[in-house]
Amino acid sequence: MDTIIGLGNAGCNIVDKFAQFPQYLTYKLDVGLTRTPTTFPLKLQEKFEDYEEKLPSLKTFFKEVDGEILFVVGGSGKVSSATLSILQYLKKHKINILYIKPELSLLNDSQIQLERLVYNVLQEYTRSGVFERMYIISNEEIAEIVGDISIKNYHEKINEMIVSTIHMINVYKNNESVTDTFCELPVGTRLTTIGMSDLEKNVDNLFFSLDNVSDVVYYYAYNKDKLELDFELMNKIKTAVSNKKEDGVRVTYGIFETNYEQDYIYCLNHSSVIQK
Repeated sequence: MDTIIGLGNAGCNIVDKFAQFPQYLTYKLDVGLTRTPTTFPLKLQEKFEDYEEKLPSLKTFFKEVDGEILFVVGGSGKVSSATLSILQYLKKHKINILYIKPELSLLNDSQIQLERLVYNVLQEYTRSGVFERMYIISNEEIAEIVGDISIKNYHEKINEMIVSTIHMINVYKNNESVTDTFCELPVGTRLTTIGMSDLEKNVDNLFFSLDNVSDVVYYYAYNKDKLELDFELMNKIKTAVSNKKEDGVRVTYGIFETNYEQDYIYCLNHSSVIQK
C-alpha cells in the first residue's frame, strides 16, 4: 500500500501515525484542516448527507496519488457519508478499506444509523470486487488486547497498535521468507481482520471478531539465533497450524528472520460473508 488516505477524525489520526514511515504517502480530509498539498479541509455541514452531495472536486488534490491505496475511515463520523464520492476520484487505483468500528454503546441513534449504513455499503462494494479488501478493526476489542489504558491515551494507544501491526505485516509481505506456504486467497474472501498471536498459549488476539472465517494467514517473525538454535520451533508451528485446520479453515504461514530480540506473530483472518 503506497498511499494512505484518512477521512474524518479517526482516519486522520491513524494517517498521522503512518506518516512516520517513509514507505507511505499520506493524505487527510476532514473539517477544520488547513489546506496543504496533502490535507483537504471539508466544509462543515449540518446534515451528514450534505458531505456527499456538496463534496468539492478532488481531482487536483489527488493528482499525485500513486500505487495501491489504503483508505481509512470510521463509520460514525458525519464526514464518512462522503466515502464513496471521494473514492470515485481514485477508482483507477487498487483500493483497500481500513474500517474503524466504533463502540456502538457510545453513539447516539443517528450515529448508529450512519455507522450501519457506511459499514454495510463498504462491505457490499468490497465483496463485489469494487474494492480489493476491507480490513475491519474494532476499537473496543483492541482496547481489551492492550489492557489498562488511561482516558487521555486511549485512542493514542489503540492507533499505535493498529498502525504498527499493519506496517509490520506490509514489511513481511514485501520481504523474502525463510520458508512459507503462502498461496492466493479465494477470490471472494475480501473481508479481513488482523491481530497478533501467542504460539505458546495457542491464542490469536484479533482486532475484530470476524464471523465465518475461511482462511487464516500467519507471519512468524523470529531472530536469527532462535531460528538456528530452537530445534522445537518448527514442530510448534506445525502443531499450531494443524490445530487451526481442525477448525475447518485453510491455513498458510511464512517464517521470517528479524533483528528483534522479541518474537512477533501476526495473523490475518479472512471471510467472504458480510459481517454484523
